[in-house]
Amino acid sequence: METLRYSEIRKEMCNITDAVLAATLKHLIADDIVCRKSYDEVPPRVEYSLTEKGKSIVPILYSICKWSGFFYKHVDESALTRCQKCDYHR
Repeated sequence: METLRYSEIRKEMCNITDAVLAATLKHLIADDIVCRKSYDEVPPRVEYSLTEKGKSIVPILYSICKWSGFFYKHVDESALTRCQKCDYHR
């Protein structure tokens, strides 16, 4: 699992507002799923990574992604975007 900056996470997420992403990251940090590391630099640098607890969730999320692949149908442009990083292909 890699370490990402906020802008990199934002780029990976489709159709999410900054407010929702920031709030979600705060909840994930509070639940000890994501670790936030800030550096005393100018400009400020903040990195996010999964904790051990967060890494333990990854196989579960891959299973859910695989399961959803069986039922995913591209209906129209307003449908939710499929996970771009999942290695599951029909």
